[in-house]
Amino acid sequence: MTNLDTINISINISYPILFLLIIAGIAYTYYIYRYTIPQTSMFLKSILILLRATAISLIVILIFEPTLIIKYNRSIDPVNLIFVDNSHSIVNRDSTDRVKMVDEFLNDYSQSVNGENLFYSFSSSIDTIANPNDNKLGFIGNRTNFEKLRTFLNESKLNIASATIISDGIINDGSSSASHFERIGIPIYTVSIGDTTVQADVGIKKVIYNDLIYTKSSTELRAVLFNQYLADKNVTVFLYEDSKLIDQKNVRLASSGLNNVSFTYTPQSPGEKNLLISVSKLENEETFDNNKYPFVINVLDDKIRVLLVAGAPSYDLTIIKQILNSNEKIRVNEIIQIAKNKFIPDDNFGTKIDSSDIILMIDFPAQHSPPTLISNLTDAIKNKKKSFYFILSQSVDQRKLSSFDIYLPFKIQNFSNEFREVVPNVISLADPLISTSSSNITLWNDLPPIFQTESKISATSGSKVLVNSKYKNIDTKTPLIITRSIGESRSITLNGFGIWKWKLQRNKKTDFLLESFLNNSIKWLYADKQKQRIFVSPIKKVFAQTDEIEFRASIYDETLTPRNDAIVTITAISGNENFNFELTSIGNGIYEGKLDISKSGNYNFDSSIELDNSTIIGTSGKFIISNIDIENINYVLNKNYLKLISNITSGKSFEISAYDNLFDALNFNSKTRISNESISSEDNIWTNEWILGLIVILFSLEWFLRKKKGLL
Repeated sequence: MTNLDTINISINISYPILFLLIIAGIAYTYYIYRYTIPQTSMFLKSILILLRATAISLIVILIFEPTLIIKYNRSIDPVNLIFVDNSHSIVNRDSTDRVKMVDEFLNDYSQSVNGENLFYSFSSSIDTIANPNDNKLGFIGNRTNFEKLRTFLNESKLNIASATIISDGIINDGSSSASHFERIGIPIYTVSIGDTTVQADVGIKKVIYNDLIYTKSSTELRAVLFNQYLADKNVTVFLYEDSKLIDQKNVRLASSGLNNVSFTYTPQSPGEKNLLISVSKLENEETFDNNKYPFVINVLDDKIRVLLVAGAPSYDLTIIKQILNSNEKIRVNEIIQIAKNKFIPDDNFGTKIDSSDIILMIDFPAQHSPPTLISNLTDAIKNKKKSFYFILSQSVDQRKLSSFDIYLPFKIQNFSNEFREVVPNVISLADPLISTSSSNITLWNDLPPIFQTESKISATSGSKVLVNSKYKNIDTKTPLIITRSIGESRSITLNGFGIWKWKLQRNKKTDFLLESFLNNSIKWLYADKQKQRIFVSPIKKVFAQTDEIEFRASIYDETLTPRNDAIVTITAISGNENFNFELTSIGNGIYEGKLDISKSGNYNFDSSIELDNSTIIGTSGKFIISNIDIENINYVLNKNYLKLISNITSGKSFEISAYDNLFDALNFNSKTRISNESISSEDNIWTNEWILGLIVILFSLEWFLRKKKGLL
């Protein structure tokens, strides 16, 4: 019901001044009509004065922008909401009786609770029940999500008197925190329905494992078993890799209900591995759906493969080999030229370059470096995006160095064969290559001098200078250490040689600095090998049959700028079946899509991206569709959770078989939850076309009467 409260006119001037201005306007009108030519009757004068005075008064009022404000009070009737759990676990063991009890409850509710009542069903989503007296719920929901109930109530604009939830309290989707309901500020009544008997069962609660592991490195896989009423029974726990049994353990089920079973897993090859841990079945188990736990582990290569390419043996090369070989995470291969056409250990350039992760070039390209080797290296850097470390030394041939010009993070403007001794001058203290190389950054300044060409060298666009060189304690502004990271490749340049002195000097505080810096540089270069500019993956590795199989992608160009104009196609493969679908751009380089399949099994997927009139081969991987129905894993009534929700929201908890006092409580809440709302409407009188029209009519009528009487 809506009632008028107040009517007010707001104006941008005080009322006394407004009245004075109106009186002045009326006085002026009277003054000009006191004597007329020709003389006319007092009656006509009065009419003319009235017309003009009224028009002038309206104009004066409109000048100060009057606004009409009307306020109403409206009472808002309360509404009761009822939510019915539509998930499969409600009727798992006794479908006919429980469906009947729900129908009877809804009929009683609609007849006994006064006021407006809104009915909804919920499982993984919330839907409206159009007619509670003709309930057609199928109880086929594959999820039970209470978090969406909380969000729905919290965002509702209704005057909610109460909410009633009919459920078994079994949550298998979203947050199960009951505290969120307390913040909504309305009483919530719960009606419990479900199976109260606890059945004997054994299953896998969870598996704890590392997502990323390395080949030939052992890792622990720990399965947590649970059991109900099966203590002291013997079971066997199996570990499978790609459907192949690799280990098994016999376990006696604990009286505490929990067992931890650990496997030592050592992958022999890199890639994604489909693993499965399962527990043997017992005759009197309620369900076998929870007896297995599939998951996927990504296995990385265990070592960073560094290829040393040297134009000649040198002290620096010896020190670098010693440092790299002492790092157990690095595997070193070599292409070292010792004569015009002689290399150690061999001249198998292509295979070594292709199998490397990082290329480290020192004293290269030299005068006698073969064109084939130079061509293979430039192709690896350009087309295969190999990251590289380049040391500019006295043996580098400037003419042959031009083959690498566009890939180097520096350019030489004036080449010189002269060299000078320089020391480091750190200018980028926060860079991880510098800051993590030593606990004391000043140690860089204590390093002995090394040699550097007197050529004029500057960093190219997109490069970052970490260290400059100082000559006779003066900063030369010539880069000593430069990095660059563009697209899929990274590079580091050391513009100097004689770095063996950094390692062999007798200063214990700095003798480890070269080793630390070189190892950190290799890790920084290799980190980019794990970074791609095209990411395509399922949102998780293991799906239930009832899940939506969702994929997402992020697409960037070579400068890591998001692209929204790509066509992303996914092909999922299982046996001889292929499933193709496209992802849709949602902005900022992100794409999403769903695959409409539910057949359980192990799937491989490939992706392709059409961008700038070319096709790019994207990410490949694996995912699993499990035939586990989580609504079948647990269907024992969780009455305590429902009671907790009611208690913290000042509601009450009932059972589906005894809810007599519920309706009285709901009706009482409805009476006390009536609220009032103040509604205010504003009308700008000074823009009202009717008033403007009235002013025009008044002046027009005055003009017409004056013309008719011939007044000047």
